[in-house]
Amino acid sequence: MQLGVKLESCARPQLHKPARRSRMLPIAALSGDVPSDAHRRKAEARAWINAWRARTGLAPMTSSSVSITGILPPPSAAASSSAGATGGFGSDIGEYVKLLTGLGTLYALDMAIKKAFTSAHITFPSALGGMFGVVALLLAVGESTASKFLAFYTPTLNWIAKWLPLFYVASLVTLPLALKGIAGSELLKIMVILGAGMAATLLFTAQVTVFIREVVRTENKEIAKAKPASPFLPSHFAAWGAVAAASLAVTAVSGAGSSLGAQMALPFGLAATVGGYLLGNAVPKNLQGLLHPVVVTAIVANAGAALHGVVYGVGYDTSLKMYYSKGQGLLGAGDFLMAFLGCVIVSFGFRIYQQRETLRRHAPEILGATFLSALFSFYSTAFAAKLLALNSDLARALIPRSVTVALALPIATQLDAPLSITAAAVLLQGLLGANFGPNLMTAVGIKDTIARGLAAAGTAGGLGTASLTSKEPEALPFCALSYSLVGILSTFLAATPIVRNSLIAIVG
Repeated sequence: MQLGVKLESCARPQLHKPARRSRMLPIAALSGDVPSDAHRRKAEARAWINAWRARTGLAPMTSSSVSITGILPPPSAAASSSAGATGGFGSDIGEYVKLLTGLGTLYALDMAIKKAFTSAHITFPSALGGMFGVVALLLAVGESTASKFLAFYTPTLNWIAKWLPLFYVASLVTLPLALKGIAGSELLKIMVILGAGMAATLLFTAQVTVFIREVVRTENKEIAKAKPASPFLPSHFAAWGAVAAASLAVTAVSGAGSSLGAQMALPFGLAATVGGYLLGNAVPKNLQGLLHPVVVTAIVANAGAALHGVVYGVGYDTSLKMYYSKGQGLLGAGDFLMAFLGCVIVSFGFRIYQQRETLRRHAPEILGATFLSALFSFYSTAFAAKLLALNSDLARALIPRSVTVALALPIATQLDAPLSITAAAVLLQGLLGANFGPNLMTAVGIKDTIARGLAAAGTAGGLGTASLTSKEPEALPFCALSYSLVGILSTFLAATPIVRNSLIAIVG
């Protein structure tokens, strides 16, 4: 026993010595579970890089091995840090190549489809045809090939999702031009009809979606929430601020009415539009119910166009026409952004394909809700216009208020309504839906992703889609289907004599 005690006492210092040394040595030298300071610094650098890549729409850097902590690279990765850095840079280049190539091919596809539709005298919007064509193609080639397409286009799809509202605001910026000539009393009636109609159609569509689901007893599986876009970097503000300052300075130096000053309308308009979107996203969340980023974007871009007009020496109306010339002058910022709207809509086909199982499962409520939404929007507008004694021409122009402009104008033609008023009504409805729609649904307890997507787009079209999906990207497939189907079904209803004649009889 005494010998055992002596041996134990002799051994005790030897057991404690490594423990004392471990406080002085890097922790990772003794345990793979606890990272060293060097590994922590590498992990922090990786996290910072991935945060930047996420903001720019790129895929995060990946590591071929992960430590026990699940966060930090194991010590063995240190030997290959140089190779990893090179691979990360190469990955960046590859992602940007995919982004630009993907955007270019979608643009070329949109142009080809538009040309084919024009040659075949098809009046249906070519971009929507392209969107459904992408879905059909992905279904036809099988999951393996479709997954390769998705992997290639992912950087482009992420970039589009991040900047989506920019491609819808051009018409909103020039909305004052569309409202010119409408008497104040009639404009007030129009705003009442559109405001009340927006709220009624929004809530009706959302509620009927849930009602049909319960009637047909569709299994409602929770839809995974997509990660919201990360905040924009200060470099975005600095870069676009510099573009705005430089282009405005060139306009001022070149003099009023100069050709160079006119050409500066494009870069300055783009800077004002992008800057407005950046500022809109910087608005505190508790104020975005009143000042949604889409609305802030339009306001800032409108003010920017006016400012350029003052420096260039032209009036307000002319400055707005320079911003969005619609082919009647030099390419403006609105023309540039609208040129990409078609390929943006075509890209929605990839998002629809990704949710194909959910869409197949919920087909009854999607088809039923969009059909009833179109019918409700038509007749609620007609009866409201009758109640307020709105001028019959204006009343007929408001009937397709919830339909995307490309399909609303042919409907207005069938109703013998002024097309400019219809276009303005669709934009005003979109503005109201974009600014107040998401918060209104939240206020009344509508949290279902499918119901919110169908209601937002079925009521406010593209602007409603841009507004909702800027904060809830997972709703995009349902938004895309909703404003496509509402437009298609509304066109069908307007072409049906009994529906068209009854609407005309109501408004007079």
